Amino acid sequence: TDNQRVILQITDVNDEPPYFINRPLPMQAVVKLNAAPNTPVFTLQARDPDKDHDIHYFLVRDRTGGRFEVDEKSGVVRTRGSEMFQLDMEYVLYVKAEDQNGRIDDKHFQSTPEERLSIVGGKRPPQFYLPKYEKTIPENAAKDSDIISVKAKSFADREIRYTLKAKGQGAGTFNIGPTSGIVKLAKELDFEDVLQPHIYQLVVTATEDSGGFSTSVDLVVTATEDSGGFSTSVDLTIKVTDVNDNPPKFDLPDYQAHNIDEDIPIGSSILRVKARDSDSGTNAEITYSVSDDHFRVDNKGIIYNRKTLDADDNNAYYEFQVTSTDRGEPAKEGTATIRIYTKNKNDEEPNFSQQVYTPNVDENAGPNTLVTTVVASDKDGDNVEFGFVGGARKSGQFVIEKMTGVIRLHGGAISLDRDKYELNVTAVDDGKCCPSGQHSRHTSTAVVVVFITDVNDNKPVFKDCASYHAKVEESASNGSPVITVHATDEDKGVNGQVRYSIVQQPNQKGTKFTVDPETGEVTTNKVFDREGEDGKFVSVTVKATDNGDPSLEGVCSFTVEITDINDNPPLFDRQKYIENVKQDTNVGTNILRVSASDEDADNNGAIVYNLTSASNPLDLEYFEVQPESGWIILKKPLDRGDYEVVVTATDLGQPPLTSEVLVVLNIVDRANRPPIWDLQVYEPIKIKENTSVGQNVYSIKARLVVRESYRLTAVAQDRGFPPLSRTVDVQIDVVDRANNPPVWTQSIYGPIYIKENLPVGAGVISVKARSVVLPDQTPFVGLSDPNARQWSAMQLTLTYADTFHNVILSYNTTYTKFSMT
Repeated sequence: TDNQRVILQITDVNDEPPYFINRPLPMQAVVKLNAAPNTPVFTLQARDPDKDHDIHYFLVRDRTGGRFEVDEKSGVVRTRGSEMFQLDMEYVLYVKAEDQNGRIDDKHFQSTPEERLSIVGGKRPPQFYLPKYEKTIPENAAKDSDIISVKAKSFADREIRYTLKAKGQGAGTFNIGPTSGIVKLAKELDFEDVLQPHIYQLVVTATEDSGGFSTSVDLVVTATEDSGGFSTSVDLTIKVTDVNDNPPKFDLPDYQAHNIDEDIPIGSSILRVKARDSDSGTNAEITYSVSDDHFRVDNKGIIYNRKTLDADDNNAYYEFQVTSTDRGEPAKEGTATIRIYTKNKNDEEPNFSQQVYTPNVDENAGPNTLVTTVVASDKDGDNVEFGFVGGARKSGQFVIEKMTGVIRLHGGAISLDRDKYELNVTAVDDGKCCPSGQHSRHTSTAVVVVFITDVNDNKPVFKDCASYHAKVEESASNGSPVITVHATDEDKGVNGQVRYSIVQQPNQKGTKFTVDPETGEVTTNKVFDREGEDGKFVSVTVKATDNGDPSLEGVCSFTVEITDINDNPPLFDRQKYIENVKQDTNVGTNILRVSASDEDADNNGAIVYNLTSASNPLDLEYFEVQPESGWIILKKPLDRGDYEVVVTATDLGQPPLTSEVLVVLNIVDRANRPPIWDLQVYEPIKIKENTSVGQNVYSIKARLVVRESYRLTAVAQDRGFPPLSRTVDVQIDVVDRANNPPVWTQSIYGPIYIKENLPVGAGVISVKARSVVLPDQTPFVGLSDPNARQWSAMQLTLTYADTFHNVILSYNTTYTKFSMT
């Protein structure tokens, strides 16, 4: 829906007549005896509710002989003529106001009724704004509170003083402010006090502070003249109303009724109560109510039973409250206690403690096992006898005791092969509570449902455990679904309810999987890395636990395969390949084999090689690489210096990943000879599959022939398919040490003194030698002793080109001399 705001402008229609607003009424004025012509004596004032009014004032009838005129627009009444006005003479005018925009017909306009304007020559007494005053006040009005304001108008603009007088009872109850005209309460009121009237007749007199006339106004206004100045009086009637300040009160604090038969008809009158209220009117009107829904009460206070009574409840009597409430605002109430004593009769049937009993019996229970006890009572006080429906004491494999209600399994063989057994039991009273009660015995029934409780003797079983073959992709997000397992428990009820959990693997930090305890759905609890510590397969053990007490458990272990994604690029076994190639190498010769490996599986780990140029594109004319083996083959005779190419290894994953390695081929003279290995073949070399990274695999040796520096490549290759291999660069430098031996920092160390009881292994001295040929190499130090005794040296940490050696004591000695090499 669409809302649209609509503004309605209401156009005024001139349909309301004007009205006078002059106060007080009737209109009165005075005129000076010697008033000059055009002297204003009164102003007519009218209002019109219409917006487009145009009010004009008119003199309708003139009883003054033309002594006054009315300004049509302003409503000002002025004198006419120069003749003096007579003292105390009343001049009467009849005036009206017309709305000349409110035309009724061709001759008439909307107008006020005619009003009488009385003008007196000279002086006239004050005029009250109302001809009489009335006020109604509650009896709880506060002392000294304002009751009403009574005001009079002075035609001489003089101060007026007010007095108050009671007519009849009530003198001193009220007073009036002499100058304000405000009537106040002089003492507290009490509507219920018979000495205080409910209506106060008062007279208020207004007097000007000057000599002259005195005027009083009662039902008929009379004027008199005295020496106290002008005055006038008006009737003031004050009515006092009742306030609901008294609650109803019962004649008695409690009412009793005895020997009331419990089987009296509904609606029988039992007793009558009476409450009174000291207030008046609706404040004294009373309604009754009771607190027990077995009874009701009418407005006369008569109490009836609205339900069947029962002497067996509440100790054979009813006690409740009756409440009387007046109709005041707010209402007040009073209460009294009601006691109704009843006589008992055998009218109640036995009452079972529950209508349905649901005992549990173990499925392996034996003979005479207690099943339950049914309980019934009779409100009449009768004894109760128990049995099965039809009066029997046995039903199937169950028996019941007549007086106690105990139900057991019978003494014979027991075979509880059903989930439940339903028994109908009876309770019969003996009628001994009351005279002739045995002639009206009562029976009631109840149902006993015996549930056969399952014994927790079966553990949960994963029937399909052997067929669980789960897979999850490596890098799958945490919480990815893996498989849903299911276990069954042959027990019943809570014993057959199963909850699932993950069994923590030994030495495992945290669980790699989680399982929903209700559904058995297994999800990942981490992001797996097939090539990392997680491996290709992860073992999971799920436990199913039933809710028995004690609980039983079943487990299922299965393997989750971590499937591969192409997240590892090929890695070359070297950061850079450098190979010496004879200049006269034949075309087609295998120059160098590059090798890269990829930790991914299948196509993700399968690698192909290709060549690109490093800097000179012409280098690619001389070499090619076999895509699968990585062998670099000479394509063209070598005719210049060194060559550089780039080998790219690309896996077959989607998308494929690549890596590159630089291959430097140094061209050497054909006269040079390569190093010679000490063995033609190093094999077989066997290592454990879990050998840690960095551990020594094998030692290989090569000897130099001519050159001072050689670069070798050692390759270790397994016998798998496809074979995997790694290579390592070996650089052998031939150094001539004979011409440049190491140099000692001192030519002689000693004499050295040590204690004769110095323990074996104690430090003796630190010596230092420096290599001259290769500053970064470590000289090796040996000791020789003329007495052929054995010494030992311990090499310490290098410091730049120097090395320190500690000479330590290896046996007890007194004095010796040795040399170091």
